[in-house]
Amino acid sequence: MRWPDTGLIMARSNDIKAVGQALTLAARRHRAYMAALLAEIGLFPGQDQVLQLLADDDGVTMTAIADALRIKPPTASKMIARMAAQGLLERRGIEDDARRVAVFITAEGSSRIDELRRTAKKVEKQALVGLDDKDIRRLRRLLKKVAKNLGDTSIETMVEDLEPEA
Repeated sequence: MRWPDTGLIMARSNDIKAVGQALTLAARRHRAYMAALLAEIGLFPGQDQVLQLLADDDGVTMTAIADALRIKPPTASKMIARMAAQGLLERRGIEDDARRVAVFITAEGSSRIDELRRTAKKVEKQALVGLDDKDIRRLRRLLKKVAKNLGDTSIETMVEDLEPEA
């Protein structure tokens, strides 16, 4: 399978030789498994992160939500509108600045938090089958290193680095 606009070829799951391909496959399968379990409790991917954010810090601005989820504000706005329509949260004007809006979790949204946390634990447990505590600590440490290594790199630089030299 070819990634659009990069010229990179993605190997099938039974032919994984590069670490990046293994990470991509694991991330996709994690996301698909999580999405299936979220659907069982009436949520869509991404909504879980919003509910967890608001459960920890209720009354967050749209900008703060977009920043925390690393998405663009219009995307956050659409997600919040959909979740408000589901009765999971509500938007209210901020008292000292009527132009700004904060997002608050509703009783219905709060009622999903425990289910959401159980779902996340179930996904993690499944993902780590066959790994002992030492493997899990090592995996967590290595993934943090990989994330840190890639954290300061822009997507343009990554694509340039992957292009064959002339």
